[in-house]
Amino acid sequence: MKNKLTYMILVLIGTLCTGQYSFAQECKAKQIMKSSKANITKPYKFDSYVVNEFVFDDKVKHQEVAFTAFRGVKYKIVFISSGFEEPVEVNIWDKSNKVKKNRNKVYDNANGIDNNFWAWEPSKQGNYFIEYTVPVSTTPGVKKQGCIIMLISFYETEPSSD
Repeated sequence: MKNKLTYMILVLIGTLCTGQYSFAQECKAKQIMKSSKANITKPYKFDSYVVNEFVFDDKVKHQEVAFTAFRGVKYKIVFISSGFEEPVEVNIWDKSNKVKKNRNKVYDNANGIDNNFWAWEPSKQGNYFIEYTVPVSTTPGVKKQGCIIMLISFYETEPSSD
């Protein structure tokens, strides 16, 4: 089970990281992660974090990333935004945005504590698609940068076969 989890984390990080390291520096992702780990409570154990970076300009953008929940593991994902005041929408779907039929929304950030902090627990194993809708910059003509940090935590609900 540990090997599967490690593989999943590596795939997730590769899928979700969108390039420009300078964004992570500007939004101080590591500092935010360290100060936010207190939001991960037992029985969950903090595992990793992923930075999703955004540019706010004169166009609305949609960015989709995938998360896989494995059998025998319960997950809690905490989202923390940083570096922007624009209201980014976070929707989680059971299918990719490439699939138009029978696509069901399983979460949206309207369920969050405020505009900067949300938590979600997948109800079952499978693939989930996190879709960010990035609005236009609140300052016309000015590009801004920001990020959402995903803290990933888990606990095993079934004994490992390793």
